[in-house]
Amino acid sequence: MIKRILSTLVFLISITVIGQTTLTSVKVFSCLQILKASDSKFCLFASKASKMDLMCSPVGSGDEKEVESSTMREFYFEKEHNVVWIKFTAIKDSKLGITIAPKSYKDDYDFLLFKEEGANTKEKIASKEIKPIRTNIARTKDVNNGITGLTFDADNLFMGEGKKTGYSKYVDVKENENYYLVLDNVYENGQGAIITLNYFETKSINGIVTNEDKKPVKADVVWEDTSTGEELVKTTSDPVTGEFKLEVPYSTNQLGKYILSTESDGHFFNEVTYSSEEIASCPPTPINVVLPELKSGKRTTLNNINFVGDQATFLPSAYPSLKRLSKLMKKNPRLAILIEGHTNGCSGNSQMLSDHRALAVKNYLVLNKANLNQIKTIGLNCKFMLYPIDSSAEKQSLNRRVEIVVENY
Repeated sequence: MIKRILSTLVFLISITVIGQTTLTSVKVFSCLQILKASDSKFCLFASKASKMDLMCSPVGSGDEKEVESSTMREFYFEKEHNVVWIKFTAIKDSKLGITIAPKSYKDDYDFLLFKEEGANTKEKIASKEIKPIRTNIARTKDVNNGITGLTFDADNLFMGEGKKTGYSKYVDVKENENYYLVLDNVYENGQGAIITLNYFETKSINGIVTNEDKKPVKADVVWEDTSTGEELVKTTSDPVTGEFKLEVPYSTNQLGKYILSTESDGHFFNEVTYSSEEIASCPPTPINVVLPELKSGKRTTLNNINFVGDQATFLPSAYPSLKRLSKLMKKNPRLAILIEGHTNGCSGNSQMLSDHRALAVKNYLVLNKANLNQIKTIGLNCKFMLYPIDSSAEKQSLNRRVEIVVENY
């Protein structure tokens, strides 16, 4: 009876969602499972899951101190605090990125990643005969909301302690290879984390950046993950021809969205959003990017600064664009703008809602050191909806927007 009760407490949920280009398997590990997995011999088995939900933070360092060292501090934890071991199997030949997102901003997860090398891998890890292939022991609690992992824009394979970048470089993996991911939450009484394994493919895209007079523009071209705000890859367009080329990564097992952003001094930035499916089927024809010049009376719509329905609360995907707008204001101290707020449909409170949406953008900019006196706001209610109220959910989201008008430059 006791064993039966315990077995109901120890649960592992596996959900598989299969779409046209998506294969997502999620495993949820209970607090009891995590508590038992502080040593490698009791590691959690994620199999071929691409996402893991740790319901609780690990507690304690277990009976064996397998991955701590006071000397090799790029490769190991100086001290094991609250450790959990997870074994997973690669689902395909790919470039693998990992996102480790704490459920509490108060937590700080460090990680080590080992590749399995035969039957005695665990013993060889403990004896330091097998070293990790990636580490990140940086203090990420105050950087990027504590998110850490492996990404495309990182150069380092190993990152030691200190307030540094929370990302290390992606790993090339082969189907059915096994890996051990070891997490250590530095702080007590923490919460769990969401671990996402992103299996990436890449695609070559090219384009030309011009101004409105079709003259070439030298610009920074960046490919970003909208869910994390990470800059995955970037380049600069040719100042003579305006041409650029990028090898862009995209997830093949998650429903990801990406932004191709283009920025140049003296111009509004440009943003184009792609889903994983869209970039996979993107034709080889050049992408033409037009950057409007900053001058009085010029208007631009920021399609990615959108809001929760009936609220002045930003959607998570708005923050990369907000950061770009903040950067634009800082680089152009003479720039004065009017922020126009818009709603999806007319109601008793839609005028106030449009006012508050414009103010939300202003408050973000001021909080990030923009000059208060250079920013005006106005709510335009539902007067200039882009799409009818009964449009698709995506089009309704685009109605909940702001537009920017240059008042002085």
